[in-house]
Amino acid sequence: MALVVLDAVDSPDIMQTMTKDQHGVAVVGCGALAQMMHLPHVVSNPRTKLVVACDLDRDTAEACRSRFGAERAETDWHQVVASRDVDLIILATHTNLRAELIVPALHAGKPVYTEKPLANSIEEMHTIVRASRETGVPVCVGHNRRSSPAMLEFRRLVEKALNGARPTAPTMDRSVNRAPIPEESRMQILIRINDDCRSWKDWIFHDPQGILYAEMVHFIDLALWLNPSKPVKVFAEGSRCGNFAIVLRFEDGSITTMHHSLSGHFDYPKELFECTVRHFSIAMEQHIEIRQCGFDDEPALKVFPYDSECSWAVQKGVAGYFREMEAERRRAKAVGGNPKWLNVNKGHYDHLDRFLDCIEGRGSNPCDAADSVPVIVVAHKLQAAIDEGCPLSIISDELEASL
Repeated sequence: MALVVLDAVDSPDIMQTMTKDQHGVAVVGCGALAQMMHLPHVVSNPRTKLVVACDLDRDTAEACRSRFGAERAETDWHQVVASRDVDLIILATHTNLRAELIVPALHAGKPVYTEKPLANSIEEMHTIVRASRETGVPVCVGHNRRSSPAMLEFRRLVEKALNGARPTAPTMDRSVNRAPIPEESRMQILIRINDDCRSWKDWIFHDPQGILYAEMVHFIDLALWLNPSKPVKVFAEGSRCGNFAIVLRFEDGSITTMHHSLSGHFDYPKELFECTVRHFSIAMEQHIEIRQCGFDDEPALKVFPYDSECSWAVQKGVAGYFREMEAERRRAKAVGGNPKWLNVNKGHYDHLDRFLDCIEGRGSNPCDAADSVPVIVVAHKLQAAIDEGCPLSIISDELEASL
């Protein structure tokens, strides 16, 4: 079945010092995500050149070649791996294609930026990690929210709170004559995901792993990235398809709670992160606003720009978002059209750009394959927890990349 096209050989041993004016890029899998994010980002990045648009469907590959200016279209990823003018592969297919492409690409000296999840199984994940370590060629997993400017600022504030910053005095304080309790230093994180299943592609409704795996790995990754302690127990209640609650308990007693809804409205802000620890309260909403109480030397409210293609929206922050969306709905109704989507910067472009720094030996990998080992382990445990209806423990050895 054809995909819908939207309107709008270097040697492995020199990978760490490789520099080029432009990296020849092949995008494998030219579906909606590739057309919305990866293909335009490759075209707009001065360090990359779009060499190949590859998709199983010839019409989709050719349409993307024409629309985004690729040098050629392919339908066979084996040709991409063998191509001498391809330096970097962006793998944007469903998870039915991961190690099968990634491993030979690494042995051909080609770094791979792969969409999440890294693998369908624990065994496949370890195969990819071993190949990257054996060849010395990096894999970057597309947990792009690690590179969102707002998320990076949120993490900075969380780490500042954890590392001994002194909180401001509250307006009510009855703790003067008592000793601190251990719970005050244990981090509590709430991650709320408002989703609207009317916007989902059809395959997700038939995928046995569901949103719990396909999408929640983003948020599992962030929970592990934000918590310095190891996860030791997981619990989930609900449906793999959506409408579920997740609890992750960490070795130091910290807890992360995730709440996912599929019955929300698409135009309502999707993501809210709240962290409380050591009497600091920090929130990041929709990658456009950070709020905090407790830091005397940080602004109480900080706003971030929308996606670069949404320059029409000038009112910032969450309140500005609602005002812009209300005005856009009124405008669309007056002309009989559909409202424009007010997209936010979730770090897609920056994540790829940071990986280019890694390839050129000028920075670290923003999400190495080994970073995804605990993510995949926790995701599989959560699926089992939903099926079995009980909490499941995590053995520390499960979180390590097997050689």
